[in-house]
Amino acid sequence: METRTEVLRVARRLFGERGYAAVTIREVAAQAGVSPALVMKIAGSKERLWALATPAEPAPLLTGTPLEGMGELLVRRLLQRRDDDEAEPWLRAMYLLHDAPDLDAARQEFRERFLGRFPDEGEGRRIADEIACLLLGLAAGVRSFRLLDPSTSDAEAVVVEYGALVQQLIDRLPRR
Repeated sequence: METRTEVLRVARRLFGERGYAAVTIREVAAQAGVSPALVMKIAGSKERLWALATPAEPAPLLTGTPLEGMGELLVRRLLQRRDDDEAEPWLRAMYLLHDAPDLDAARQEFRERFLGRFPDEGEGRRIADEIACLLLGLAAGVRSFRLLDPSTSDAEAVVVEYGALVQQLIDRLPRR
């Protein structure tokens, strides 16, 4: 693999798992198997490394995606991003929030981006919040804590069981 590509892959994963502030150039270099000087040559600064490593988010669900079966679909996509070492938007959202200069605006952006297709008031909002909490927890568990490791757990069983938990909430959403 090309050195630049590997450095950016490692940086993307680390920033995505722990956020900008918690990641160092030395750590990126060590995990990419290169010197910190080479990372700086590639990026120029930590800020530029962040910008270069920030991928376009994985494709969102299409607007017409039916709510039936969405629980398993969301969980399957989350686990597939882990297995493919892609950015995890649910996890990144947490770290981007903490690095945001305007927390209220960042929270609103999260709500619109991640929960925009669900009701935004009353019981529907509470249920949408619970869906987000389940997916945020799963993202943190499998990426940051390395729980449900693919080598020791059956991914399809996780999709079916965890997906059913998410789907129970989706099924309780008031229909628009």
